[in-house]
Amino acid sequence: MRRAQRSLALVGRHVNLLRYLERDSFLNVARALVESYMPRSSQKQLEIADVFRELYAAWLVLAPISNRAQGYWRPWWCPGVFTSWLRIEANRFHRCWLGHVGYDWTTAQIAPGALAAGITDETFFYHLQGLLDHVLGDTLRAGFARYVLGSLTWRHIAETTLQVARDHRAGMLWSEDGMWLLASKPFEGVGVEWIDLREQPAEVLSWQTHVVGSLLHIKMNDASVQRLKEGVRAALASDASPEHKLRRINAAARSFHHYARYAFDARQQTQELEAWVWRRVNRHIVQNTPSLAARYFNLRQAPWDTRLHFERKSYLLDRDVTEEQWLNLWNPRR
Repeated sequence: MRRAQRSLALVGRHVNLLRYLERDSFLNVARALVESYMPRSSQKQLEIADVFRELYAAWLVLAPISNRAQGYWRPWWCPGVFTSWLRIEANRFHRCWLGHVGYDWTTAQIAPGALAAGITDETFFYHLQGLLDHVLGDTLRAGFARYVLGSLTWRHIAETTLQVARDHRAGMLWSEDGMWLLASKPFEGVGVEWIDLREQPAEVLSWQTHVVGSLLHIKMNDASVQRLKEGVRAALASDASPEHKLRRINAAARSFHHYARYAFDARQQTQELEAWVWRRVNRHIVQNTPSLAARYFNLRQAPWDTRLHFERKSYLLDRDVTEEQWLNLWNPRR
């Protein structure tokens, strides 16, 4: 499987990629990933399991090809890579004008991006074009489909924008949902609206960013804070058992921490939120079921990671990546 992915990483214009999708090795790994991450759907042979098997097989082919896409924020990189990019661009290169352009999945086509990647296999285009039916919405399936197809679907736009950014000595990072630019001054040619981070804060993913003096500050945005609080309230208001309520609260806290841990300025926020969450958990769960206190995910005690991250280009192909790490890359809920 790894050998096949290494050959895909060097894909040429005349490679028949559809034959990789039909290989037993790819299909077996796709099936095993669905069984691992969607056991209920797999055991009951639900239609969604078949969809995810198709998506996994496609991703196993596309993931190593995406490593050749410059400026691409790979799905297996942690959020610390993004905050590190922001900090380096703003603090080191003094690029304080932030621009963002979102990609419109309702009009997405596979062929332009695939051709930009050097792929001309029309049968492969046709197969992936069918998978675009799953990309719209806020469901797990839609988000996963965008992960799988994004690096190819928008590659032609990203490469064009990257060239413009280089001409203006700007930084660029892009993902399956859009592209971000940081420049010392705004420029035209990419259809982006600019925000001067020295004048006003900007929403970036789950963070709020702004520049004070010569340093970038990053904390969690209001929507992320409210999402955590609403998750706690919803769990406590449910008719579930105390154990299930605590699991839901822990999941909401871990989701918040997934982004907060990489933002130095989010520490004070997190401490205040931890006190808010604990008061409710203690009053409604722990006082009645003291044994559950040991299972509580304490945000104040959770680890922080505010160092600069320079992730390796490919976890897929490096030999020193363990089997456990490699399998964790494919978790659709990450």
